[in-house]
Amino acid sequence: MKEHTQYAESLALYALDALDNAGERAELETHLRSCGECQAELEALRGDTALLALSAVGPAPPARARQRLLDAISTAPPKPARTQRMIVGVLRPRWLSFVPVAAALLLAVFSIMLLQRNARLMNRLDEARAQLQKTKAIADLLNAPDAHHMTLVSMPEQPKPPQPQIKMIYQPQKGGLLLMANNMEPLPANKVYELWLLPANGSAPMPAGTFKPDTSGNAMMNHSMAAGMEAKAFAVTIEPEGGSQTPTMPIKMMTVG
Repeated sequence: MKEHTQYAESLALYALDALDNAGERAELETHLRSCGECQAELEALRGDTALLALSAVGPAPPARARQRLLDAISTAPPKPARTQRMIVGVLRPRWLSFVPVAAALLLAVFSIMLLQRNARLMNRLDEARAQLQKTKAIADLLNAPDAHHMTLVSMPEQPKPPQPQIKMIYQPQKGGLLLMANNMEPLPANKVYELWLLPANGSAPMPAGTFKPDTSGNAMMNHSMAAGMEAKAFAVTIEPEGGSQTPTMPIKMMTVG
């Protein structure tokens, strides 16, 4: 396929309606149907030709003057023929003139983008350095040999009373049981605390002795159970004096674990 520059001579002849070669004329017309730049160039050449034709139009000279001019031409000595040089025009697409401007704009935009990216990277680097310094300071404080490690707890507005507590020892093989209680709540009249053994086999709770704390909430009980009774847990309820055979709800205290 020919380039645009190869159609320059054919376009000029085609604009003057002087392209006699049928093959070249058909090839040019085929190219013009698909090339907008050559179509624009052809219109420009036709416009220039029309202006040239209009500038040559004027009043017809007198017949006598015309005859004298023809006689002078016929009697003038012939001049040596000069070789005509044909200058082939080069079609230059108009959009090529915008290429330097577009390249400069792209370069400017690319430079701005690089500057912005570099600024963001520098900011992130500064943040990372600051975070690293904070982390190092915390690590130095944690590992300092003279650092004092302390724990602070909330201070209640009023001190809470001591919580009831029972400590006991049970020996299943012999059935020996020792109970020591402190900070127990005072009991109503005619009431006692009763200890219950919850068998490991899942059978009903078994009475394991009663006790009544003194005015300070302290009590001690030594009780003997049937030998060989494995216990799953122990519980304490409030019962009438003399004790009960079944627990009275609610359960006040129970072993954990």
